[in-house]
Order: sequence, then structure tokens, then C-alpha cells
Amino acid sequence: MGLRINKSFKIAPGVRIRLGSKSSSLSVGGKAGRVTLNSRGRRTTTVRLAPGVSYSSSRETRPKPTGTATGAPAASPVRAPLGPLIAPRRNITGGWLAADERGVFIHRSEHDDVRIPLVYIVSAELDRKELILKTSDATTHCLRLTTFSAVRDLRFVEALARAARLTQT
Repeated sequence: MGLRINKSFKIAPGVRIRLGSKSSSLSVGGKAGRVTLNSRGRRTTTVRLAPGVSYSSSRETRPKPTGTATGAPAASPVRAPLGPLIAPRRNITGGWLAADERGVFIHRSEHDDVRIPLVYIVSAELDRKELILKTSDATTHCLRLTTFSAVRDLRFVEALARAARLTQT
């Protein structure tokens, strides 16, 4: 059993803010129905149908990456955890990235996590502290590395290139 701490404030009639240890939310409405938007990007609508009976629906409000005209998306939201790493995790501006046997995992705060499958990577370049990943659907991901070791950054790109079976030209 974990300890939870939260506090709720009424800021106006029908408007309430809840602050919790892991999330916060804003609710607008009353007993008949309300809309709640939380800090993790979930919007919940609740409608009271009768005393003791209500209907609630929720959805993510953050946009999801969409597929390309050629078929499968080059970058997709991550649902599965990381597997064994093929290269050490590297810090980037606003997050981090790692590579496992399925692809490159990019985590940025304020964005959805993204996995780029290895089969879609056509080039991986390191220009000083800029990691440039190009995919088969002509998408380019420019990631600013904030780590202190240029040698480890280079090892990451080399391990990624080997895993993606990229050839040097």
C-alpha cells in the first residue's frame, strides 16, 4: 500500500484544481456532468444519468504520430518496455534515447515516447553533438546530445549502425 498525497482547491463555481504527487488536474462542471483534463494528457468526461448511475469516457489529448502514405509509420508510440540495450543510453536535450534490438527509443518530456524500428533507419550520423537519424520515409530526427563523452556518443552511433545493418560509404 502506497502513500498518496493530493489537495483539491475550488477556484470558482464549478471549477476545481487537484494537485497530486504524480499528476494534477483541472475539472470544470458540477454534479450533472464534468470535464477533467489532467497533466498527463488525459481528458475525461463524466455525465450523471441518475442518482448513483454515471457514464464516463476518457481519451488522450496529446497528438499521436500518424502513418505515412507508404504504409507503416517510421516512428510509433511505444507500448512495450525496452529490451536488452545494444548501445548505452545517451542523454539528449529534454530527455534521453536508447537502442535495443527492436529500434531506437526516444523519450522526451512533454512528448510521447517514440520507437523508430531498426529496419526503417537508413542513416545515422554524428556531427559534433548532433545525432541525425534518417528514416526510409524521408523523416529526419535531429537530436542534440548532452552527454560529456564524445567517444561514447560515437560508440552509440556505431552500435546503432551495426544493428540497423547500415554500410559505410
